[in-house]
Amino acid sequence: MADAVDYRSTLNLPTTDFPMKADLPTREPARVAWWRERGTYERRLERNAPNGPWILHDGPPYANGDLHMGHFLNMVLKDVFVKIALLDGKYAKFVPGWDMHGLPIEFETLKHLGIQDFHAIDPLQLRAQCRQRALFWLDRQREQRVRMGNFGFFDSPYRTIDPSFEATIVTALAELAERQQIYKGLRSTLWCVHDETALAEAEIEYEQRLSPSIYVRFTANDEQAKQIRDVMHAHEDVPVSFLIWTTTPWTLPANAAVALRPDATYGLYRAGDEAVIVAETLAERVLGEGHAPAKQIGRSRGDALDDLAVRHPFMDRDSVVVLADYVELETGTGIVHTAPGHGADDFDTGMKYGLPILNPVDAAGRFTADAGAYAGMRIFDANARIIEDLRASGALWSAGEYEHSYPHCWRCHNPVIFRATAQWFLAMDQNLLRQRAADAIEAVDYTPEWGRTRQEQMIDTHPEWCLSRQRTWGTPIPSLICVACGEAVLDPRVARIAAKRFAEAGADAWWSDPVERYLPSGFVCPSCGGAGFEKEKNIVDIWFESGLTHLAVLGRDGMPWPSDLVVEGGDQFRGWFRSSLVTAVALKGRAPYRHVMKNGWVNDEHGRPMSKSRGNGIDAKDAMARWGADVLRLWAASVEPIDDVRFGPTVVDHVGRVYRNVRNRLRFMLSNLGGLDATNIVAREAMEPLDRLACAVTDAFVARTKAAYDRCEIHDAYLQIVEFESSMSGLYFDALKDPLYSRAAADPRRRSAQSALLYVLTRFLTVLAPVLSFTAEEAWQFLPAFVREQAQSVFDSAFDVHRHRDGAFDGDLALWQQLRSLRARVAAVASPRDFEAQLRLTVTPGLYKRLEPLGDNLREALVVSQLSLQQGERGDGNGVVSFELLPADGAKCARCWKFRQLGTDPDHPSICADCARVVDALQRTR
Repeated sequence: MADAVDYRSTLNLPTTDFPMKADLPTREPARVAWWRERGTYERRLERNAPNGPWILHDGPPYANGDLHMGHFLNMVLKDVFVKIALLDGKYAKFVPGWDMHGLPIEFETLKHLGIQDFHAIDPLQLRAQCRQRALFWLDRQREQRVRMGNFGFFDSPYRTIDPSFEATIVTALAELAERQQIYKGLRSTLWCVHDETALAEAEIEYEQRLSPSIYVRFTANDEQAKQIRDVMHAHEDVPVSFLIWTTTPWTLPANAAVALRPDATYGLYRAGDEAVIVAETLAERVLGEGHAPAKQIGRSRGDALDDLAVRHPFMDRDSVVVLADYVELETGTGIVHTAPGHGADDFDTGMKYGLPILNPVDAAGRFTADAGAYAGMRIFDANARIIEDLRASGALWSAGEYEHSYPHCWRCHNPVIFRATAQWFLAMDQNLLRQRAADAIEAVDYTPEWGRTRQEQMIDTHPEWCLSRQRTWGTPIPSLICVACGEAVLDPRVARIAAKRFAEAGADAWWSDPVERYLPSGFVCPSCGGAGFEKEKNIVDIWFESGLTHLAVLGRDGMPWPSDLVVEGGDQFRGWFRSSLVTAVALKGRAPYRHVMKNGWVNDEHGRPMSKSRGNGIDAKDAMARWGADVLRLWAASVEPIDDVRFGPTVVDHVGRVYRNVRNRLRFMLSNLGGLDATNIVAREAMEPLDRLACAVTDAFVARTKAAYDRCEIHDAYLQIVEFESSMSGLYFDALKDPLYSRAAADPRRRSAQSALLYVLTRFLTVLAPVLSFTAEEAWQFLPAFVREQAQSVFDSAFDVHRHRDGAFDGDLALWQQLRSLRARVAAVASPRDFEAQLRLTVTPGLYKRLEPLGDNLREALVVSQLSLQQGERGDGNGVVSFELLPADGAKCARCWKFRQLGTDPDHPSICADCARVVDALQRTR
C-alpha cells in the first residue's frame, strides 16, 4: 500500500511576514513617517559628508495648485538621481524649492478672492493675500512631494518669497546695473491685455486662432502717385495704391509705414480704373481672387521705392515706404503694414527710419483718444468696425478669415499683443553676454545630447530680456523716478540699500517705506540733477527670480556652485534652463550646472495632453491614493522619460504586473532565509558553484544598472531590473527550491543557497531602492536581524559595483546564459516535465569544460531528476551536440518530488534515501 504519511511538516517550507499583498496606498504613509522619525536621509547624508558633494538643484514649481502627473514624473526622476548619489556614498543634499511670486500665484489668489480687477485691492493687502495663498499651496505640494517617497530638506525648502531670497534678487540687479547690463527703453514688447502686464518670450504659448484676413489699399495722393509711377516706369495716369495684407485690423490706427523687401520685384497692376502694387511672385494669387484679370503697367525693385509715401487709409497722415528683409514672399502681398508700436520687427524698422512709435492702446487693451473714431473700444472688438469702415471708404480690397498659430499668455491663455512701452531690459549683447552664454553651453553635458543644440538655439534667438512687470505680487525693481524730469533710474547704490532692507523686512517694505529710506546721501538725478524722487512700482519677471535660484541656494550650506545636475521639462530650454544660464554667465561667467536633463510631457493613453479642462487630467495625489506611489515610481522608470510619455489605468496595470513579479521574487527570497544568522553564513568562495555563479551574475547586474543610472538612462535601468528578475526566477530560484525545501535545515547545501540568496536579495534591494523606495525599504525590514544591525535602512547600503570583478567575470555571465538556454529547453517540453524527466546531454568539449565543474548543481539548475553529461563533436551554435529529455528512472518521492529509487528505508517506503535521512534526523531531535 502507498505510504500515507504527510511529510510536509518535515520540509523547510517558505515562511515570512512580508505580505504578498502590497496595499501601497495604506502602508506607504506609515513608511514616510518611519523615515522621518529615524532621520534616515539625514543620517546617511551625514555619513556621506566626507566623500564630497553631488548636488541636484531643484527647479522650483509654482505654488498655485495641486501637483499633476507631469510633476510626479519630474519630481520622482529627481528623487531617483538623489538616491543614486546617496547610495553611491555622495553628499547628495537636496533642497526643494518653490516659485512663489508672480502672475501664477497672483492670478490664483484673485480667483480665490473673487476679485476681477487687481486694481480694486490695495497693493499691500493683495501681497498679504498672495503670500497666504502661496504658503497654503506650498504646504499642499510639500505634502504631496513627500508622499511620493522623495528625500530632501522639505522642512526647510528655499522659497522665492523669503526675505533672503528677495535680497539676492535685488543684489543681482545691483550688480547687473553696475555692469551696465540693464537698461530702460521703449520697445514693442509682448503684452497681455487681460493681465495688464508686459511678458517675456518664455511666458508665451502658441495656440490656433481664427483671425480676420483683409487686403487693404494704401492709396497715394496725386503727387505721391506721380512719384511712384515715375519710379515704376508707368505712363498711365490712374490712382495708385499699395496693397497690404493683415490679420490684425486693430493695429491699423497705429500704422506709420508700409514695408517692402528690397531685393523683390514689385509690379504695378491696372484693374479697372485703378492700379495696385504687389510683389510680382504673388500677383496672380492676390489679384485673381474675385477680381478681373489685371494688366501690369509698371515694375521696379523694392529698394527703388524706398522713402516714398502714401496716405493712411483712414487717419490724416502719410505712411512711409520702408525696406525690411523680414518681408516674406510666401503669403500676403509682399508688402507689410508696419506699426512700430505693435510689433518687434516693426519697432526695429521704426527706429531705423525714425518713424513715430504710435501706441493708441492702453494697458487693458482699449483704444485711447489717439485712435480717433475707435477710442474706448476694446481692440479685438474693434476689428469688425474697422473692416466695415474700410469697406465703406473703398479702402478694403477683400476680407475673409485666417486660421493660424498665435501667441497667447501662458497663464490666462488669452491672446497677447505687441505694445510699445518703456520697460527694463537685460541687454543680451552688452558685454558679449549672448556669445558668452553660448560658449558656456560647451562645458555642459546634455541628456539627450540634442538638448545642447536646442539650448544654443534658445540663446541665439533670445530677444532683449524684458525684466519688468506691471503687477503687484513679486520682488520690486528698486528703480526711482525723478519728479523733475520723469527719468527712471536704477542705481546700484539704491538697489543695495533696498537689498539690505528687504533682507530685514521683506520686499513689502518697498510699498510701505518712504522713498527717502532708499536714497544714498546726496543722491540726485543723473539726467537733470533733481533731488525729488518717487518709487517705481514694477516687479521683476519671475523667470528672472527663478533664474537666480542658483545664487540663492548654491554656494552655501554644503552645496557648492554650480550644481551637478538639473532635471526639468523640455519647455525649460527657453525657460528655467535658459534664464539660469543667462544670469549665471552675466554674474559669474559660467553655466550654473554641469549636466542638463530634460523630461517629456505626460499624455493620456491616447497620446493627448493631459489637463483637467479636457477631462483627462489626473492629480498626483489621486493617482497615489489609487495605485500607490511605488507603482507610479516604477511607471516613471519604465517609460523613456526624455520623450513624451503616456499615463492611464491600462498603462499602470501593465506596470503593476511587473511590480507584482518583483514583489513576489522579494517574498520568495525573504521566505527562504529561515534559520540563517551571522554564524552560519557561507563565505562566497565556499559556496556551491551555482550559488557563486548567481552572486557573480548579481554583481554584473548591479554594475550594469548603476552604469545606466549614472548615464541618466533610468529606462535602461528599469529594463535591467526586469531582466534580472526574469533571469533569477526562471533559473536560479527554480533550481533552489529542491535544496532549500528538501535538505536538512542546516545542510551545507541549503546554507550555501541561503547565503547566496541573502547576497542576491540585499544587492537587488539596493538597486531597487532609488525607484521602488517604499518596497525596497519594506523588504529590508524583514531581513535577518544581523543584517539590519549593520544597516538599519536599505538607504544605509551601497552599490559597491567593484565587488569580485576578475578575469572570470565574462565567463561566468556566458555560463549563466548557457544554463538559461538549457533550462528553457527543458521547460518548453510538455512531457516529461521537470522532475518527471531525465536529461541526456552531449555538448562540445568547450562547453563540457564549463558545465562539468557544476556537478549536481547542473541537474538542480535544469530541474530534472537525473542528468547525464557527455562530450561530443559538431554541436549547434550553443555548443549542444544532442539534447534528449526522457522519462526519469524510478518513482516520484512523496517528499521531494524527484524521481528516485524508493523504499531503501523500510520505515519510509514512499520517499527517497536522501529524504529518509533528513526525516530520521528530525525524528531523533524531537
